[in-house]
Amino acid sequence: MRKVFKLSILQSSMSFTVDKIIKREPLVINENAKVKDAVEVMARENVGLLVIVNNAGKPIGVISERDIIKALARGKDLNVKVTEVGTVGRLITVSPKDSIYKAALLMNDNKIRHLLVMDGDKLRGVISIRDIISEERIISRFAEAAEAKPESEIGAAD
Repeated sequence: MRKVFKLSILQSSMSFTVDKIIKREPLVINENAKVKDAVEVMARENVGLLVIVNNAGKPIGVISERDIIKALARGKDLNVKVTEVGTVGRLITVSPKDSIYKAALLMNDNKIRHLLVMDGDKLRGVISIRDIISEERIISRFAEAAEAKPESEIGAAD
């Protein structure tokens, strides 16, 4: 009975799709911009990540607050290009119709706090772990699933 209950909770969590938590248009910065430009945009817009786009407007990477802090700690100058500091080439994405559960697993598995939302080759948005955990309905469903976990599944591996 508990396993059936847990499965139905997780399935209903999966019905919450990524497109339901996109908060705004994605904020982008051109690949030729300087890190100091990224800092200004992040501060003004109160965000922790910008999508780096090429001259054609296609996403090629991201730059985050963490990237900038690590670069400063290594002695990098704020006048270097965002591509020297950000993560370029390895984009971890979800589609708007993917479940929030899938998005959360991707973030956890890749140890990241943001995902690009791509609809084919079109950037639709960025979601953060904060966006996911601020969805009270989702958190309560995950909590219910955890409470329904059969005792045989609880052990040292958890």
